[in-house]
Amino acid sequence: MTQQVGTIDLTPTWGEIGNIVRRLIQGGETPALEKMGVELARAFAATQALQAIQNELPDDLREKACAVIEAEMTKQGYGPNTGTKGKESQQ
Repeated sequence: MTQQVGTIDLTPTWGEIGNIVRRLIQGGETPALEKMGVELARAFAATQALQAIQNELPDDLREKACAVIEAEMTKQGYGPNTGTKGKESQQ
């Protein structure tokens, strides 16, 4: 009898990476931040890409994107009920 072993995906979401980055900044961990340059660039590029196409998305995809943004902002402490003034909480 062969037992199959699965794996658990522990990849952090971008909201969780945002928390890591914030803690590194607060702790003055400049060398660690410098090594995260590609991840930071990718996050900002992806944000710009979404902004570029968001008005062209069908309603169901736009709603899904807004839900993901809200969830990731909430993970970082900036959800719709935390007093954030960001556009994400108003969409």
